[in-house]
Amino acid sequence: MTKKNTRIAIVGCQGLPARYGGYETLVDYLAEYKPENADVTVYCSSRIYKGEKPPTYKGVTLEYIDLPSNGLSSCFYDMYTIVKSVRKYDKILILGSSGGLIMPFLVRYRKKFVLNIGGIEWMRSKYNFLLQKFVRVLMKISVSSSGSLIADNIGIKDYIQEEYKRSDSVVIEYGGDQAQKIEISQVGIQKYPFLENKYAIAIARIQSDNNVELLLEAFKDEKLPLVYIGNWDVSDYSKKIKNKYSGYSNLILLDAIFDLEELNMLRGNCFLYLHAHSAGGTNPSLVEAMHLDVPVYCYGNIFNKYVTDNKTMYFTTVDELKVLIENLNEKLLTSIAQSLKSIATEKYTWKVIARKYYDFLEK
Repeated sequence: MTKKNTRIAIVGCQGLPARYGGYETLVDYLAEYKPENADVTVYCSSRIYKGEKPPTYKGVTLEYIDLPSNGLSSCFYDMYTIVKSVRKYDKILILGSSGGLIMPFLVRYRKKFVLNIGGIEWMRSKYNFLLQKFVRVLMKISVSSSGSLIADNIGIKDYIQEEYKRSDSVVIEYGGDQAQKIEISQVGIQKYPFLENKYAIAIARIQSDNNVELLLEAFKDEKLPLVYIGNWDVSDYSKKIKNKYSGYSNLILLDAIFDLEELNMLRGNCFLYLHAHSAGGTNPSLVEAMHLDVPVYCYGNIFNKYVTDNKTMYFTTVDELKVLIENLNEKLLTSIAQSLKSIATEKYTWKVIARKYYDFLEK
């Protein structure tokens, strides 16, 4: 475990306690499973945490920075926290590549930098052409300026080796055991009548790299209804998709749900879970679904196949998915759910993930 004198800073997340996405959840569980002798500081944005600012959380020190931590502003936030922490700590866990521009100027501290690039961000459709180029440059600079690299998926490790000629990255996955199955309640049925019958479900941001249209097009005329939970009103693209498909009685389009108990009730009691993300590494929503002991059909890319250990069914087109829907077999679905639950329990639990992180940061 971590040496007594190893001082660790974590930069690149919005802060603690976790309120947002994957990086914040990761850091929250690194705090929860922190060894007693580890000295950890997490940098937080005071623009996000506007109220009371406790100095510690789950045994880690919190340091607040008065800068916004999302959008393009995250570049300045991350650069500032890297500069602020670089002399004070033995290791700096950098989450994402937003702070990459400053790193070449800190080359003498290169061995301290442990970078987790997350997914292959520049490929995401939410960026226009120029932003994709910029994000790609940031990734290249960050990777070349870091002493150690963490990939959350073998596909990311392979990408790092092919794209940046670095074969020294270590794979440390992502946890999902925070997702807990919730039994269907009468209140739930009143709010969501579809709970009384079989349904498929998908949960994702409404952007093209999540293959939203592929799922909706495949299910629009099927008997099994599809419940799709997402942020339908945030962009012209999402509004266009909602308008196009909201008239189909078989498609139930719900806005994002932030009540975790309610969300777990909906996804934990589905007949089939659809995961169609095509960019990124170990996607949090996928490993959470695996922990919920439900059958998951995935978009057939290397990342999803690695996470699920090739133990489910995969699709890349509307026609392929329609064939799978029309040939659903309850015995097969039960077998898939059991296999994925077993994989998740073995590989994607936070206690195991945190131990891997701290063992690596000790080196």
